[in-house]
Amino acid sequence: MNFHDDEWKKKPYKIKDITRQIKKAVVAGNLRELQRKSSEKFGKPELPRIHLDSDGTEIDDEDYFQTLESNTELIAVFSGEQWIDPTQYLTITTHNGEEINNNDVEKIHLKKLISLLSNNKCNMSILSEPDLELLSNLQPDSFADVIGKDFIEHLKEASSRILDEKREAFDTIELLKLIGKHQGIGRQNVEHRPFSPSSSTTSLSTMSSFSSNQQ
Repeated sequence: MNFHDDEWKKKPYKIKDITRQIKKAVVAGNLRELQRKSSEKFGKPELPRIHLDSDGTEIDDEDYFQTLESNTELIAVFSGEQWIDPTQYLTITTHNGEEINNNDVEKIHLKKLISLLSNNKCNMSILSEPDLELLSNLQPDSFADVIGKDFIEHLKEASSRILDEKREAFDTIELLKLIGKHQGIGRQNVEHRPFSPSSSTTSLSTMSSFSSNQQ
């Protein structure tokens, strides 16, 4: 397949992160191009897996990718993430079309997150940074009636630590890029360097500590 073939086949797609809170428009002629552009759009160093938003089907076949319609809604799933059924996310609607106050929306969303984590604490590892930030800023007394103040306190502490780890990992990647560019290694090689295991080990330690505190 040459360059002109790809240009002719280019179509628009709607690509989202796993939380479906961040949405990007991407035009691509093949699966690899879509992965590359998604990585750039979401500021990630690695190429994502691409899933259908509707049912989670992973698209890893170029022939199948070419059958997708224009504006197909897709999910970019990066390392350490997984596709999540959209029914697990809160959709807020009203019968009369009235708008809901932003503070109410945030509180309802937080209750949904707390409920999700009370069923399976490991779900915290796949939350987006905005959700982790919401949890880390929780006021325990505001949600004590949902599940208990002690659980909220541990939830707040664990989400804050994981958020710090994610940001530290991002800063480390940016530093590696800068060092690689300075040394003349080239951006491509730097982006494909493996992560240091320290970050993932710390995340596992955080989740383990969070789980043990709840037992």
